[in-house]
Amino acid sequence: MSRARQVYLISDLHIGGAYPESPHLGDRGFRICTRARELAQFVDVLAEKPIGAARIELVINGDFVDFLAERRAPPAEWSPFLARPGAAVETLREIVARDRPLFDALGKLLARGHRLTLVLGNHDIELALPQVRRALEDLLASDGFRFLYDGEAYVIGDALIEHGNRYDEFNVVDHDRLREYRSLLSRRQPIGAEHEFEAPAGSRMVAEVINPIKERYKFVDLLKPEVDATIPLLLALEPGLRSKLARVLPIAAQASRHTLREDALPSRGGDISAAGALAAEPVGGDMGGMHAPASSAADPEERRLDDALEKVLGAETGPFLSALETDSRLVDKVGGDIASGAEMLSGVAGLLSLLVSGSASLETRLPALLRAVRVLQTDRTFDRDFEAPSVYTRAAEQLARDGGFSHVIFGHTHLARDLPLASGARYLNSGTWADLLQFPKDILSGSQSDVRDKLRHFCEDAANSRLERYIVFTPTFVRLDVTGDGRVARAELLDYTGPESL
Repeated sequence: MSRARQVYLISDLHIGGAYPESPHLGDRGFRICTRARELAQFVDVLAEKPIGAARIELVINGDFVDFLAERRAPPAEWSPFLARPGAAVETLREIVARDRPLFDALGKLLARGHRLTLVLGNHDIELALPQVRRALEDLLASDGFRFLYDGEAYVIGDALIEHGNRYDEFNVVDHDRLREYRSLLSRRQPIGAEHEFEAPAGSRMVAEVINPIKERYKFVDLLKPEVDATIPLLLALEPGLRSKLARVLPIAAQASRHTLREDALPSRGGDISAAGALAAEPVGGDMGGMHAPASSAADPEERRLDDALEKVLGAETGPFLSALETDSRLVDKVGGDIASGAEMLSGVAGLLSLLVSGSASLETRLPALLRAVRVLQTDRTFDRDFEAPSVYTRAAEQLARDGGFSHVIFGHTHLARDLPLASGARYLNSGTWADLLQFPKDILSGSQSDVRDKLRHFCEDAANSRLERYIVFTPTFVRLDVTGDGRVARAELLDYTGPESL
């Protein structure tokens, strides 16, 4: 019989990005993880645990480091994937140097005889490259270290662990193509265009849309939910950003090629499907040759709405509007989970008003912003017993059923979850150690006159990166107690509140 195990599982650490250059409260640097010290303490406490009958294992379930938060120079630009191994190795070394105490704590964990397992995510794809992997292994050299980087899930007893990006069409990693690319790199062979690795659409989104906006608006990758809160706020603060947001369209076209045949099965031999043919009409003149699918709006009123938005954004906007309405409201949040039908219509009307606003002042845009965000009044984004979109629970359900797993554990969404599945299994999400930002609840109810001042102050704070009072930092982990015969005897989603919580 194998030894029993105590497994501590964390994910989405996002170690990366420059620290602030000044002590000014509004200067966050370029980080979403600002609590690396607390994280190092967490690992250090685990390292100090005695070697007993139960083996101690730390699992970092994806997005350990964040290459997408690193700006390379020259040229000074954001990259969806660092294809040159030398640049990726150098970037990893810079990340380690910035947060040395964390990596020292991981080394101590291994030196004490405990185990460390890394699972590849979608912000740290470069770790899979042969040269980068060797640098990582040199850093964490130990018999107790393992790294799953080839698309495999990690199975502990009757628990299945994976990052979860496989079920997010924007962030599917084409492991077949990545494997081919790595194979050539390992032999120092030339890599032609036909063998280059295509970064996920979500990585392009970060590099081409989010990071350029984040240089001015630091909340852009912190505020949840992204569609219902972040987009209206950005448009209220700066209407001119609609042209940057329109770059989502060709990226969404790339994402549409990534489909699953079933809830947790790829549509062909790999994770990437050839489905989702692209239309012939280009979108704009600066979209890297990508094309957006043509709108299929059949209803005359809907077509007129698409036409109006097309004039505003200078591009076909059917997919953009469809993403705003369908993905965020009409599929996974029906039945009153987000808002009544009237509230949804009011929210869409507010968003459209923001889209067509001209050079009016923020003050004149506040009513439209309030209408747009009122759909968040009954938002359950931060509820741990509710998951939306349900793509993750549907995938977990199939994985549990097909594999006979009692627990399916993801990360990726940054939102901690613990809820039962219909099969009797449980779905858990380990959450994040990065910062999150929640739209203030006291702005979402009451008359417009009552909340207008609060909304104005929030907008001004967001515009000037005065975010500390709104930040939600709730580091979470999953603990598994696994018996010697491979059964999960206990599984808990827990908050890390200090050494005593371990």
